[in-house]
Amino acid sequence: MKRFIAILLSLMLVFNITACAEKEVKQVTCEEIIQAYEDAGYVLYYHNHDDPVYYDLNEACSMEIRDPKDPEHNHIYITRYFTAEDAKAANEEARYNAILWLFFGIFGEWRWMRKGVYGDIYYTTFDKEMVKPLKELMKQNGG
Repeated sequence: MKRFIAILLSLMLVFNITACAEKEVKQVTCEEIIQAYEDAGYVLYYHNHDDPVYYDLNEACSMEIRDPKDPEHNHIYITRYFTAEDAKAANEEARYNAILWLFFGIFGEWRWMRKGVYGDIYYTTFDKEMVKPLKELMKQNGG
């Protein structure tokens, strides 16, 4: 009986260790992000890629994508960083922008209310529908 319990506990430990292993997420390129949004019917309004000025900010690329039905109000800002830590830091920094906007009304925009991180990608948007192409792309790449 002791042997059975020892084997059972060993198996449970192995399953727990494999369950905690992180999924490997394939890194998506800026071009793949743009293509996903264009395929969804959105329009690339601005794209910055391989610009040494932004390397100081650890940004690989940044873009603004707009909904052609309402380009003034429905858009998403996406920044791909060189590391996931930089994307998380940008997300953390933006956390307080919403508080400043709510209390002072002059320092921010509502887009900080809808923000998030996927690996090395950080986004902010006014409309949660604008995140769907990015979510689908990340799902396809293991995220």
